[in-house]
Amino acid sequence: MTDGPERSADDRRQSGGGAVTSLASQALSLLATRRLSGDARKEEVLLAEIEAAALDRDPTRRTAVLAEMRARGIPDAWVAEILIPKVARRLGEAWCEDSKSFAEVTIGSARLQAMVRDLDPSDASDALDKAPLLAVIVPEDEFHTLGALTLAGQLRRLGFSVKLFLGTSEAELIAALSAARFDAVLVSASQVERVAGLARLVKRMRLALSRATPIIVGGSAVTRGLGAKGRIGADHITSDVFAALTACGLEVSRKDDEHHEVLDGVKAPAS
Repeated sequence: MTDGPERSADDRRQSGGGAVTSLASQALSLLATRRLSGDARKEEVLLAEIEAAALDRDPTRRTAVLAEMRARGIPDAWVAEILIPKVARRLGEAWCEDSKSFAEVTIGSARLQAMVRDLDPSDASDALDKAPLLAVIVPEDEFHTLGALTLAGQLRRLGFSVKLFLGTSEAELIAALSAARFDAVLVSASQVERVAGLARLVKRMRLALSRATPIIVGGSAVTRGLGAKGRIGADHITSDVFAALTACGLEVSRKDDEHHEVLDGVKAPAS
């Protein structure tokens, strides 16, 4: 069952397909792109297991597959930052190719987001109270939030305190930015066509911030041709979270070694 004859696969590639594929793009930073030289067959098994859990009619399957990953020695960060984004893109491609319906992809994407939330170390340590405070924002007219969720978890693992705003009204967002002292603001944008609205939001945020706080715009809109930072009003436009944080003067501890050879230690699934 598909979306019907009124929308061709080409149409979806131009509109919704690209949007679905963009779900994970925000968090595919340097950490995610440097070291996938492991056993491709092992990784494919893991991707297939996560995808099956996301599409399973039993919603408890997602928690079961995460437990299985941990039992086999797969780090939570690797699942959240590498595997789940890859599965999200596969779902988007399947919709574009008309091999999965909109309903399947929508439900699967929602479950992938739930998995990312399950893996989010938001309550991991009281030490985060003294850590730099970052705002991760998905504007209220954007609906693709998996990348921002993944980014928030990644930043927390790097030792930052993160306040996540998903679809928050502009008035509530401005009030929150006015009330706290953020060290950086990261905005996830997926719709390159809404440059004017994004520029207006950035201007309002800058006026609301209590100090000269850098504003970074990233997300799939960047890779799809978002305009120069002068046009948006942001301090930086990039989807490389490490480059953005470094440009903001924030210290970043890169823990690449935790991910090297991760597939070598993967245990076989229980029979």
